[in-house]
Amino acid sequence: MTRWIFGLCLALLASPAAAFTAVNGVSAFSEGGQGQFEVVSEPGSGPRQIWCAAAQFARFELGAAANTRIYLSRAMAASPRTPRARSASFTIAPNEALKSGPKPGDGGNYSVSLSKLGYNLRLAHAEGFCERIIDDIFD
Repeated sequence: MTRWIFGLCLALLASPAAAFTAVNGVSAFSEGGQGQFEVVSEPGSGPRQIWCAAAQFARFELGAAANTRIYLSRAMAASPRTPRARSASFTIAPNEALKSGPKPGDGGNYSVSLSKLGYNLRLAHAEGFCERIIDDIFD
């Protein structure tokens, strides 16, 4: 009986409801759909920090390759998961509407968006927004 309870506890701790924390401290959660996830903003987080966490979740939790495109599937708004927090949702398995979304440079705009559905970046590009923690140690 004790082994069964211990196994159940381990399974619950390893469940997809557990948070992934990116190198910058921003958390992400699977949304249950194939390749879909939510990134929850932390105080002081901007678009670059959110996209960094999205890239790291896609790479480390979903096993996505560096050339995989990450699509914004829900604009930054109140989090459906975390009370009093804001979040955005992303996917690496977009539907046709998201696939036709804007990319950096469209219309001469190079800003990173959290409001335009379908906006997308390559994983490697988004991961470039992650802070270089090791560099900070030696500076």
